[in-house]
Amino acid sequence: MKKILSLFAITAFLMTSCSSDDNTPIRPEIKDQVEVSKESPIIGEYSFNHAGNPIPFHFEKTTITMKMSGMAGSGQDDDVYNVITTYKNETGVFKTVAKNKETSEYKAFFFREINNDKSEFMFNMDLTAKTEIEAIKAAYPAKDIIVEHDKGQFGWLPLKKGAIVEPIKLPINGLYVFEDQGHKYTYTFSDVVVNFNSGFSAYDMTVLAHNKNTNKILLEGKDESVKGRFYVMQLKNINGKLVEIARTTYLAEEKARAEAEFALSTPLKDNKGEKEASYNRYQKGTEAIFGVLEGTYSTESINNGLGYYKFKIGQGSDAFLLLGQFGEAGEPMTEGAKLTLKKVYTKEADGQIIYEILKAEGYYSGRAGQFLTVYVKDIANDGSKATFAIATKDGSNSISGSKGDVIGKTKEEAIAIKAPESNKVFVPATGMMKYAHLWMQTTRE
Repeated sequence: MKKILSLFAITAFLMTSCSSDDNTPIRPEIKDQVEVSKESPIIGEYSFNHAGNPIPFHFEKTTITMKMSGMAGSGQDDDVYNVITTYKNETGVFKTVAKNKETSEYKAFFFREINNDKSEFMFNMDLTAKTEIEAIKAAYPAKDIIVEHDKGQFGWLPLKKGAIVEPIKLPINGLYVFEDQGHKYTYTFSDVVVNFNSGFSAYDMTVLAHNKNTNKILLEGKDESVKGRFYVMQLKNINGKLVEIARTTYLAEEKARAEAEFALSTPLKDNKGEKEASYNRYQKGTEAIFGVLEGTYSTESINNGLGYYKFKIGQGSDAFLLLGQFGEAGEPMTEGAKLTLKKVYTKEADGQIIYEILKAEGYYSGRAGQFLTVYVKDIANDGSKATFAIATKDGSNSISGSKGDVIGKTKEEAIAIKAPESNKVFVPATGMMKYAHLWMQTTRE
């Protein structure tokens, strides 16, 4: 079945249709033709550069091969046709009738405008013939039909001699980071080498190929620790600084499996090939938390203009602070309380961030060395809005130093503190002394 469908895969790939924009037949009836040989009029390797994904053909005197295996994402074997007869019409267009080597189907291949050095020419195919006589009688394609994929046409393909080698250009580059439950994993991408670092081991992988249609990347282990292994990686949902990445590993003797998986247009399968591989969301190498939380996030004005609560997030030196009107009327707002924080743990699935308190000032004096549990939800796609909650052990609505044992004394203790219930909501009008263990809506400044 794969062989029967392979030729039609190119048709689908090029978005086949049967008429031009002005509704004139693509293949008007032209009966004048004469037999000129029993060989192909073209010899050698040629390619059609389709949207950066070349379609290769190999022509010999007695065979025409559509190298489906060389077209990334086709997942199919080569289609070989034995040449029967070549004809020529009154306008100098060649038609070669050929028979599929395995399925015994007949096709008509057309050649025109062959350069003197045969470095390029225009090529077309008739996919409708079922018998040799039908292929012989196949109408010559109209000359003015040029393939325009955006208009759904299938017509003359400009073929150039030699295999078209597209330079590999990956859609992302640089450092990407995934953090979860205290573990940090990184990929560093270039168009030549991809480095992976798990925190326990690191190694380079050579980029062998990239499929632009599926964003699958075929890799080979470069460092000694991974030499001989092959990998297939897939990128999806590339969005600004974020990308989801999955990868499977193959031993040296499984190279063919890796290449077959790379060629498939379906989502990446796991190593067993039984189910879809699992993806993790990586972010460009910044301090942003959960990919997009980066900047200063402020509540609405509290207690009728007295001040604001602010979260400084993803800037390398995070903080939680109360900015308020604590001086004389008309004077600038000052920090009435501030926690300087160091991120030590995240669990994106729960929206949990654990901070070590490096410095505690104002109302929060005495908290240095303790651990703050923060939860986040309702994060806007661009990170412009988020709802935060500072969780406490007993549901206390304040973490001032005078409140005692309400936050974690160790990282483990802080991780165990649960988020407030969804109906526990911060009210700005009365929020100055009642803000913890409540969900606080914020907007990035």
